[in-house]
Amino acid sequence: MQGLQDWFASAAGRELAEREARLLSRRLAGLYARRVLQIGAYGEGCCPTVYGDARQWVMDDWPNGPIDLHASSEVIPLASGSVDVVILVHQLEFSPRPHQVIREAARVLAAEGHLLVLGFNPLSLWGLRRALPVSRQTPPWSGRYLGARRIADWMLLLGITPRPRESLAVLPPPLQRWWLQRHPARVAERRSLRPGLRWCGGVNLVMGQKRVNGAVSPPTPWRRRLEIIPGGLAQAGAGARRTRRESWHDAG
Repeated sequence: MQGLQDWFASAAGRELAEREARLLSRRLAGLYARRVLQIGAYGEGCCPTVYGDARQWVMDDWPNGPIDLHASSEVIPLASGSVDVVILVHQLEFSPRPHQVIREAARVLAAEGHLLVLGFNPLSLWGLRRALPVSRQTPPWSGRYLGARRIADWMLLLGITPRPRESLAVLPPPLQRWWLQRHPARVAERRSLRPGLRWCGGVNLVMGQKRVNGAVSPPTPWRRRLEIIPGGLAQAGAGARRTRRESWHDAG
């Protein structure tokens, strides 16, 4: 996924990464999220904000990248049920085995935990731009875009109850620049879209909760610490990010 990481380092990629991070930050603010695992790095220190005493780990197959855990999203070196929130940042559309990726995310997710999946929308102007032969072999256009309904169906098969999707970024980069140049005072398009317009957003956020019959989130002092699979990576706690609460403007 080096090509996607390079694209996120471009001006258009950084702008989208910041908008996605702000959306994720707003959703994390309403979840029980003591241990957050983000799979897929934006680079340049761009991460969603975690709150209170929550800890966040960024995992990617990115040697020497700005990450905490170096591993493939297809084999996550964490114990089952060890994290409260898993965030997949454009992992499914750029993986040759997307089913395995989402299965691994569901495995490490604790009971009643939340899975957040960001992905490009095939039924959007981004999907139309991807259909053009120009630059189709380079990210972000080279991915296999998956619809929100398909991702929700995969979640249901794994015991995760999906919520209605959210979307942002109607316009792909060339049109986005054109729009902002002619309408610099307009910020409405930069927010997450209203329910009636979510079908046309270039990026979907599909969120679901792992339901286990009879499961109740135990009190905080009794929660099991993040565990690494024996023989896997070193203790991740040393590299965890403990981010103080930050205020984000909702225009993102």
